[in-house]
Amino acid sequence: MLRFTLGLLFFIITVSGGFAAKALADGSPGPVSYSNGDVATAEKECDAGDVCATINKSNGEQIKVLIGASGHCNPYVMTFMRYQKDQLLGVWATPTDRNPDTSGMMGAKCGGFRNTHMTIDSAIDMGIFQNTDGKVFVLFFGGTPAPGTNAAAQ
Repeated sequence: MLRFTLGLLFFIITVSGGFAAKALADGSPGPVSYSNGDVATAEKECDAGDVCATINKSNGEQIKVLIGASGHCNPYVMTFMRYQKDQLLGVWATPTDRNPDTSGMMGAKCGGFRNTHMTIDSAIDMGIFQNTDGKVFVLFFGGTPAPGTNAAAQ
């Protein structure tokens, strides 16, 4: 019985350690390097109008990710600005996800923020999350984080 218990304990520690390592390596504020040469870095947290993240493309372009304000029952809007050197090449915007609105005895209730994942240029997997204090932060997935950076830093 002791042999079985020790074996099971070893298995649990090994498996849980593997999941923890993957979780930390898989979500990082960066810098995160991707196989195509792109490097993504996020700020610790951001408010409306702040640059939340910067993606340095292997072709020399840079994408800055900004967050807009979230009005009553509306999602945040992420604005992406693509630059080549100091020249603005393009701008696009995408709203974050939100939970559905609900209604009940006390009237309608806004659905609120929902964690959002976006793929940028078919290579960068970016997640947008909200802290309990309402501030937004970004993590990058699928690349190789620089040593010492991980989601636990949030």
